[in-house]
Amino acid sequence: MTSAATSGTPGPGTGPAPVSSFFSDRVGGESSDGSSMSMNVDPLARVLRTLDQITAAEGEVGTGVRADFDTSADGSAAPASTVSEADGGAPAPDGSEPGAVRTVELEEAATTPVTTGPGQARREAILDAASSLFAERGYHGASLRDISRRAGISHPGMLHHFASKDTLLGAVIDRLEDHAQGLLNSVESIQGSPATLIAALSGPWDPTQHEMALLATLSAETVNPDHPGRYRVARLRLVHEHVLEKALIGLSEQGQLVPGAQPAFVARSLFSLLLSLTVREHSVRELQQDRSADPSRDVHDFVRLCVVS
Repeated sequence: MTSAATSGTPGPGTGPAPVSSFFSDRVGGESSDGSSMSMNVDPLARVLRTLDQITAAEGEVGTGVRADFDTSADGSAAPASTVSEADGGAPAPDGSEPGAVRTVELEEAATTPVTTGPGQARREAILDAASSLFAERGYHGASLRDISRRAGISHPGMLHHFASKDTLLGAVIDRLEDHAQGLLNSVESIQGSPATLIAALSGPWDPTQHEMALLATLSAETVNPDHPGRYRVARLRLVHEHVLEKALIGLSEQGQLVPGAQPAFVARSLFSLLLSLTVREHSVRELQQDRSADPSRDVHDFVRLCVVS
């Protein structure tokens, strides 16, 4: 799944608020003009407001917001903004190819860039370079000069777009949050059958892909309480676990989970496996002469242990 890149926080009247504003640590607080920030725009703002209140917060989600997470009681289709489509425009069938589980909302965002000028292109190149180096070396292991060299831009030129490494990290995490938002919007497609779950695990959650490598590296780094992205990265992990849990709950309601399997536990275990395989793919696998191990097959085998065949 390709996430739409952001271009900074827009000012008043410039369009819809970015996803990053709903992930903000200040959700529910006051905005810069002293007004209260809305909590009704995005389900993540209600479900994932704090790390230690996720269960209670989910229980407080209103009927309108819950419609974004759950299919209706009579099994009717999801709202238009979250109905999944295959890349060709037709509804994604069970067992669709990896990467086909995408939402209308995410696809529109990905194909409608905010600007197309040279400044935006340079900004995206800097974000690409920062994401790559943060995945390889971690936040503390990549300097701004390293990033500017990787992006092919002068150091002063990069500082024109991002005044500090903390600001750059925030923009990189914005991208990860857009990716997570797309998965959240696609949850009804993912929970359709074991085949659609496996397809998603082979696509947006593929341990060989950049997004997972970046998230795995940042997640490991954030055991340091002074890491500038600690809270947002930890919360991102909860988002991914939440999406997997909702998908597994859907399978459980269809009688497709093995007896005794708890969706919340399986979701946490599955995402931990994904992160572990991501680390293995970028470390142990590179040192092995025999590279026959396939992380996607390992994930599929795990899922098959949990679902009714």
